[in-house]
Amino acid sequence: MQGFWENKMFLNNKICKNIALSFLIGIVLSSVPMLIYGNAYYRDDMQTQYMPVFYSIGSMLIHYHQIPFLTTHTWFGGNISGEFQYGIFNPVELILYSFLPIIKSLPWGAGFLAAIHYGILSAGIFFLCKTLGISNKYAYVGAVTIVLNNFIFYWFAESWFPEFSSISFMVWAAAFVLRAKDSKWDFLAAVIATYLTITTGFPQTIIALALCGLIYSGIEIYRNRTLTSSLPLISLGLGGMAALISILPTLAMLLISDRTASDMTTATSMIPSLGDLLVVFNPIHPSHILYPDNRNVKASLYYAGWFILPALMFINWKSIRYIPQKNLCIFVCVFVFLILTQGPASIHVLKLPVRFTPFFQIFLIISTLYLWDNYRDKSISKSKKNIFYLIVIMTSTISIMQYPQKWVGILIAAGMCIYFGLKFVKQDMKLAQMVAITILFTILSRISGGIYNHMFPKWDFYPQISESINLNSVDPEYNMCLVDDVYNDAWEKNGNEYIKHIWFGNMGLLSGRPSINGYSPIKQYALQKRFFRMVQALTPMEAGIGGLEIEPTTGMTFFDLMRVKNVIATNGLLADLFAREKPTYWTELEGNNPYSRVFSHTLPNEKLPGTLSWPVEGLTVVEKGTPQATQETFTITSRDKGTNKLVFARTSWPGYEATFNGVAAPVSTVAGFLLAVDLPADGSIGVVKLSYHLPYVHITLASFGLSIFLTILFMNMNFLWNRPYEIALKNKVTI
Repeated sequence: MQGFWENKMFLNNKICKNIALSFLIGIVLSSVPMLIYGNAYYRDDMQTQYMPVFYSIGSMLIHYHQIPFLTTHTWFGGNISGEFQYGIFNPVELILYSFLPIIKSLPWGAGFLAAIHYGILSAGIFFLCKTLGISNKYAYVGAVTIVLNNFIFYWFAESWFPEFSSISFMVWAAAFVLRAKDSKWDFLAAVIATYLTITTGFPQTIIALALCGLIYSGIEIYRNRTLTSSLPLISLGLGGMAALISILPTLAMLLISDRTASDMTTATSMIPSLGDLLVVFNPIHPSHILYPDNRNVKASLYYAGWFILPALMFINWKSIRYIPQKNLCIFVCVFVFLILTQGPASIHVLKLPVRFTPFFQIFLIISTLYLWDNYRDKSISKSKKNIFYLIVIMTSTISIMQYPQKWVGILIAAGMCIYFGLKFVKQDMKLAQMVAITILFTILSRISGGIYNHMFPKWDFYPQISESINLNSVDPEYNMCLVDDVYNDAWEKNGNEYIKHIWFGNMGLLSGRPSINGYSPIKQYALQKRFFRMVQALTPMEAGIGGLEIEPTTGMTFFDLMRVKNVIATNGLLADLFAREKPTYWTELEGNNPYSRVFSHTLPNEKLPGTLSWPVEGLTVVEKGTPQATQETFTITSRDKGTNKLVFARTSWPGYEATFNGVAAPVSTVAGFLLAVDLPADGSIGVVKLSYHLPYVHITLASFGLSIFLTILFMNMNFLWNRPYEIALKNKVTI
């Protein structure tokens, strides 16, 4: 037994070296697209939503040593903690954000984040494969194949980044949950990895991890019916308990968000064609997917691995007698995720079922490699070869019928699939050969589909980055950028010049330009309904007119209540409409640029302190201290008896609290989105304190602490872990 443990220690050192090498492989392979096309990982949502906030968080960490939970610099999407997708409770993400201010190029900053997460993903896939008993060679093949996965690259690494980053943690969490009952340290790692996955922030990834853990736990409990068999489920639950600190603020935001209304319907779009989804081996098959505006994806999104069909065809299925619980769980997950890609769109948190595609592909690749590694055919029958030819020919014919203009490439790819597939099954190919072929097929696929997702506009936005971004400061006035449509040739051609004068989404955060813009997929519904057509905070023609309307409670315009001093309108219809409808006290500033016209006026509440916006008469206030995003305090030195409502130029979010002379004061809203504090009607004077706290903070901190306590408790239940012979046998198989 001593010799076994010494050998196990050697193997552990060896696997650590292999994990480190696979991490480097992920970084190297993912860096190539960025070297060819510098904007490879900086497109669509990465431009308008994520990178401005990631950079701003990094600036806050480096310069002010603070984690920002809220900002008033943007009205739409300013609730950073509630948005969930920015990962501010994930320590790994915070460390990575801290490096961004050093990288002055936004595309290269996005590439840095992508490469590191690809390294984490690659190493995690290798470790997951080893956990499932796959040999080193095929574990490397799995890591390389998934790093080069088209769907992950086209959709997540360059746009829906939080799902990509959360997937990179999810594969680690899945591996450790599968190992949770093997040792107390695997159990601890499962709790931590689950926490990191959830706090990175994307619902589909959380669901995928939960399903994997529940399926495995169910199989374990059914077969063994012991407390030990419940440890995977317990580790998953404890990690989830600790991660409530990132989930509950989001649930609180849903109270003010109408999730039944969406910019992107999924009843007839964004559901992968099942036929395309199952053609996972042809790298040039032009996968079909219908976007809401009827644009089709031209890239081979669903290509997964050239070896999948031949491996599945030439497995000796009769030799399979027993499947370990861990591997059986992975097989079940393949079918579960395949089903999920076909449309749980009626459950709104699961909208866009296409986002389950990478989980189907990842688990399919790993399952195929495990089966091939353990149950390959010793001989190749003629009938199986003929069926293999037939499947490739039929799927290639269907591809040509769908896309006749690509018939040459499809036929070449089909021939290569047959040639390399037969070489794969006839001989024990070396690792270098399999990696080289995998890279070759990926190159063919990317050449066929393009270096980026053509459904996204080819923007090249490089906003100027402010030297000092302080999300915690308070702005005395704001801008409203009227931007109706950026999906056109003018924005594609002059994007960088436009952004200097007109910005949208979260881009104003980077240059320190406070605005009534922003990006919020959760959204403050009353605010969006009045001003924004889309979650990207594109402000249509009616937004400028809506801001000039009178709010009946206060008698002031919405722009005045929101302290909007300037309206920056895109030249053309937007600028002409606002110029025609604006009151006379709004004047057009001289020296306008070729892209926009700027209209400005004097704010009636500009002398009020902090973000206090109304009333402008009937009370006298003196500011106490420097107002901040999460709190401000001022003293009312005189007040008329009828002046009992204070309105602030802030978006109302769950979590705001107020006190008047130390006594809690009711917090309400005006027009559903403006924050207001109700004072006693007796005209009393005193100190008003407005503050923001994470919703349910006491519950989440208690849950976090309880999770730590229970984790330590389970790790110290020696009867759960004193199983040396059983664990030795398992580790001998899996490592």
